[in-house]
Amino acid sequence: MSSVTFAFGAAPSFAETPVTDFSSAALQPTTGVTQSLATTGDPLAGVAIDSILAMEEVANVPHGFDVKAAIALAEEEIGTSRPTGWSQPGECIMSAQRWIVAGGGAWTGGGDPVSNYNNATRMTLATAAPGDIIQYEFMSSPTSWVTGVHTVMITGVNDDGTFTIIQSNSPGGSGLVSQEENWVPQSPAGFEAAVWRF
Repeated sequence: MSSVTFAFGAAPSFAETPVTDFSSAALQPTTGVTQSLATTGDPLAGVAIDSILAMEEVANVPHGFDVKAAIALAEEEIGTSRPTGWSQPGECIMSAQRWIVAGGGAWTGGGDPVSNYNNATRMTLATAAPGDIIQYEFMSSPTSWVTGVHTVMITGVNDDGTFTIIQSNSPGGSGLVSQEENWVPQSPAGFEAAVWRF
């Protein structure tokens, strides 16, 4: 005859709810990082040293093109319009690609909002710089062209953490190239702002 012992327990009614701080998650690169939760103090407390080194490496990835030339073409196009529709020059992503290529960038990807960035490095908003592209991706299906997908090029980083950007086809269907200062990503619900560097 064998015996089985069960242990039952309950948390006392006066126990405090633990607090978990996810603020360090925003500082981590999107790949190759193990999960680490900091519960108090420094937002980097508990982040593995290799994660900090990876962030440092990502922040120092250089642009592979002439950023000034790309921005110059984008600025020349402000106030102009182009045709819109699939692969037309007035679409936001086609305009951003035209500007990067004008600076000698190797933007050769295509097909969807993810494969377009095959030759680019994923950055964080904190490491974004002039010449980087922000792509709104639909989180439940990042490779889909759905309403809400949008592409802009950063032309300046302001002291308050906002950006100066140039975009095309805003409002949608206009093909209009415009500039916004003091811009912050405000992706629609269900989307995320992905930063890419060529």
